[in-house]
Amino acid sequence: MFARLIKFEFKNLLRDRMTAMLLAYPLMVGFLGKYLFENDTFDENGIRIMIVALSIVSGVIFGSMSGFSILDDRDDHVFVSIRISPLDIRIYVWFKIIFVYIMSVLSNLLIYWIVGGFGIDLWLYVIISMLLAMQVPIHAFIVNALATNKVEGFMAMKGSGFLMIFPIGALFFLDWKEWLFALAPAFWGAKAVQYELLKPAIDLGLVEMNLSTFVYLGIGFFYNIVLIAVLYKVFEKKAL
Repeated sequence: MFARLIKFEFKNLLRDRMTAMLLAYPLMVGFLGKYLFENDTFDENGIRIMIVALSIVSGVIFGSMSGFSILDDRDDHVFVSIRISPLDIRIYVWFKIIFVYIMSVLSNLLIYWIVGGFGIDLWLYVIISMLLAMQVPIHAFIVNALATNKVEGFMAMKGSGFLMIFPIGALFFLDWKEWLFALAPAFWGAKAVQYELLKPAIDLGLVEMNLSTFVYLGIGFFYNIVLIAVLYKVFEKKAL
């Protein structure tokens, strides 16, 4: 059953030209990042911001893609067909979410490999990518909780995309003011990346951050899981 669902999901994603183009996004962003880094386009602070932006944007892009895929199914009455089939509609929705979640994680790792590692250990960046990819269900459920058609979905997608700005803004603060941005789902993963990038200076006592990498990650996983559960309940009540 799941093999058929995977095949169906790939066909569903590739039939839409915009979605198909998004699948090429990791390569485009990866090579763009590699070019910018190798040509010293930014100063040290600019490079840090670029690394965090590259880490965050995958979840936003794939979250929007997942949201539109579910919205397409609602428009095409796929949910109606599934309700009269043996397949539980909730399993179908979570399959679609997890499928794109995995794509988002792999996308981040592909960018990491193309750019050359960001100076962060691979095993740690896998964990960070798993946290940042939680934006996939968050954005997908926000889009489908607020929208009933593609026009509304596009507006909801633009609104949820602003959530990406807040983690970037948080990079400019290492004191209490960073908590002003903490409601953004990607804040915690962004701060974990920032800690690792500043770790040499932190070890020398030149810079201080409020928390350590793993505390940022631990709180981030907890917060994102709770947020996903709440948003899913809203989505379930409205769309299922």
